[in-house]
Amino acid sequence: MRDEIVVDVLIAGAGPVGLSCALELGLRGVRVLVVEQNDRGGKQPRAKTTNIRSMAHMRRWGIAQRIREASPLPVDYPADIVFATRLFGHPIAHFENVFFGKRERNPFFPEKGQWIPQYTVEAVIRERLAELSNVEIRFNAALNALREEGDRVRATVADTAAGNEFAVDAAYVVGADGGRSTTRTLLGIQLEGDYAYMANYLAIYRAPGLLDSHPQAKAVSYWLVNADSPAVTGPMDRGDTWFFSTQLPKGQAPYDLETGARKIREAIGQDVEFEILETDTWQAHRLIASTYSKGRIFLAGDACHLHPPMGGYGMNQGIGDAVDLGWKIAAVLQGWGGPALLASYEQERKPVHRMFVQEATENYAYVTHHMVNPTLERDDEEGRQSRALLGEKIMQAKQREFKAIGTVLGYTYAPSPLIVPDGTPQEPLDPLVYVPSARPGALAPHLWLDDGSSLYDRLGQGYTLLVLGGGSRHGAQALQAAAEQAGLPLATVEVDSPQAAELYGCALAIVRPDQHIAWRGSRAPDDAGAVIRTIAGWGEGSPSESAAVAAGSSVS
Repeated sequence: MRDEIVVDVLIAGAGPVGLSCALELGLRGVRVLVVEQNDRGGKQPRAKTTNIRSMAHMRRWGIAQRIREASPLPVDYPADIVFATRLFGHPIAHFENVFFGKRERNPFFPEKGQWIPQYTVEAVIRERLAELSNVEIRFNAALNALREEGDRVRATVADTAAGNEFAVDAAYVVGADGGRSTTRTLLGIQLEGDYAYMANYLAIYRAPGLLDSHPQAKAVSYWLVNADSPAVTGPMDRGDTWFFSTQLPKGQAPYDLETGARKIREAIGQDVEFEILETDTWQAHRLIASTYSKGRIFLAGDACHLHPPMGGYGMNQGIGDAVDLGWKIAAVLQGWGGPALLASYEQERKPVHRMFVQEATENYAYVTHHMVNPTLERDDEEGRQSRALLGEKIMQAKQREFKAIGTVLGYTYAPSPLIVPDGTPQEPLDPLVYVPSARPGALAPHLWLDDGSSLYDRLGQGYTLLVLGGGSRHGAQALQAAAEQAGLPLATVEVDSPQAAELYGCALAIVRPDQHIAWRGSRAPDDAGAVIRTIAGWGEGSPSESAAVAAGSSVS
């Protein structure tokens, strides 16, 4: 075995979740080693949309523009989804601005959603990581063993290219190694829920000229509803590369190349020239890990939650895990984060995962296979009426999948021990409606400032104290003094806009590194130190809800 490598954090898995965690840590000065069991080759589009929440993190990391530029479709390409009988068939329904990918400024978020294949997202993040001397990625390096010893974790990693092993000594380990997670297996953690309740076939194919020759409106994906080959297909780039995805009938063996080609041809609806480049068969699951950590070892992304892809939640939720875990590990390593900080990872993320698993499952309950009607392809009046009726049903049923801004931005970490409650009631979440709220636990409401910049761009890498509408500077000074005494990084940002004070419903608000509200108030809390200890994860002296209100964290 070669010499031992000593780092702060070892990450297993160089997919979008592992890379995002490495970037969150790396930008905070943490020494990171990422090991990946293969070379991350191939072009399987496991995820195709980086949503508005993930793009806000990309902006935080300084790579949002790189993501946009790397997208293989033109910047003005419509962020739409079209339903039709076949690609060369009758149109049925048309959704515009799906996943909020249209090029326009929105008051609720700083970055639009971006259609971009997962492998391209990975390439952009790797490029950014290459600029950090404290982060290393090793491919063809498979995690084999983990052993916790005191305040360190010893790992054995196989270098499959060289045919030997090397040891890693880390303070923490993050298993972001996918649905078949080796880390999870080594820890003996079980997944709970429904395994393999639906099989799916995926193909990447090259079809010269198809992008410009088919009659449908330009879109990022086409949902094709017919009895022969109900499926989803769409362009992967400006050229000739397309994806094709369909459910396999129950008990159906994976398609061979000939059958897959026939299904693609039937879905297209015309005998066009194409070549299959790659295929894959995968299973849809509804699973959540029984626990997300053991000791100093944590799970993130598909390693701890798996669900159908409908709604684009998989990769994006994994990036959310990476952010939550990343800033908290860094805080503990830097000495200002207390023991409740890392314990809160599962407490905060698991309820969110349960919600998204349910949303994805409901979306998956109505796909092209469920829409087939024998009259849909007829050219007579009955066919036109059939398509019109189905179109109306689709436009109503699939809004929740393609326009779920309330789901993406409206979840809360309110039950977390790191959040200081203010006594205000939590509003029910509407998947289709986002109502910005600065209630502790919620995502900090976004605001475009008078100079045209985003409020999010003013937030610090640590915590940020917002002084809103010329609010209580005495209160700000008390919180700053308490933070300085505790060693908690707290930047202060004054936003004089009356609109900001009205939007936040307070004069003072503390925003976490992940842009969620930790505390808000109209004046200084009587015990600023207790507030700071709570949000930093030290716990002792944490104000209860009633005490928090009495101490000045109530809002107008």
